[in-house]
Amino acid sequence: MSTASAQTIMRGQAFDPTAAGPLGLIRRHPIAALIVLTFGLTWLLEIPRVLDARGELPFAFPFWGVILMGWMPGFAAIIVALATGGRAAVKALFARVLVWRVGWPWYLLVMGGTAAIWLSAVLINPLFGGSGLQLPEFSLDLLVGLVISFVLLFLVNAEELVWRGSLLPRLQARWSALGASVFIGLFEGLFHLPLFFQPGSDQAAAGLPVFVIGSIAGAIVFSWLFNNTLGSLLLVQLFHIFANTWITLFAAAPADNVATQWLFNGFLVVMAAVVVAACGTRRLSRKSPSELPVIVQPEVLAAAASE
Repeated sequence: MSTASAQTIMRGQAFDPTAAGPLGLIRRHPIAALIVLTFGLTWLLEIPRVLDARGELPFAFPFWGVILMGWMPGFAAIIVALATGGRAAVKALFARVLVWRVGWPWYLLVMGGTAAIWLSAVLINPLFGGSGLQLPEFSLDLLVGLVISFVLLFLVNAEELVWRGSLLPRLQARWSALGASVFIGLFEGLFHLPLFFQPGSDQAAAGLPVFVIGSIAGAIVFSWLFNNTLGSLLLVQLFHIFANTWITLFAAAPADNVATQWLFNGFLVVMAAVVVAACGTRRLSRKSPSELPVIVQPEVLAAAASE
């Protein structure tokens, strides 16, 4: 259980911008370091995995490699946190995964909202030549498999430690929440670039421009969720995993996937537009600044105050 207040500052080692070597480079450019490490570490494993899916790898990509790949963004976040704030910064980062006392309506939104967006896209795809919703045959095996899949996705997908856990608080110390979200969404979309070369992937079906636009819209929704739940990484992680779960459970027919992915990303854009219109661009929230999470490194606050 977490009793984190709305405003939390990660405190750790004194910041020394003159430090030499990789450590000093990370401390001077933590945002660039987060992006480079996240892409580099993940792609080191994801590219061979895609080659295996294409039948172009001389050996089978191991399952442990998939698990390790899912945690590469988390390792990037931990490396930068250690370099800029020491163990206290890492502890503060993971403490936000325990922020759960945010009100039950947010949990309903996380579960039902993600389902509504995807199911709407599947239900409407007949207007574009699709076959509509194909319900899976319910069984105990399906239920058990769904639970296992959800738990595995939750445990091995560490992307939110970077996007909302590390990048968003830093960027919001300098920019509006909307500007920070657009920046993150762009890189979040490009982060999945290897999957565009994997046959049958959702990313390949959507196409790069549509997927990146959807990623930017999704990042706006994620920022809104983060800023209105005391900076809870648990809620944004659940939002992420529930969305993936519904897409897997109620998968569109292969022939319909292009239209469905376009519709899905279109609905994300609509949702993001509603959030911006309702909450404004500064913090994507109607709460007062004192109620919003300010979770950044001391050096980031100092830099932002001097600008």
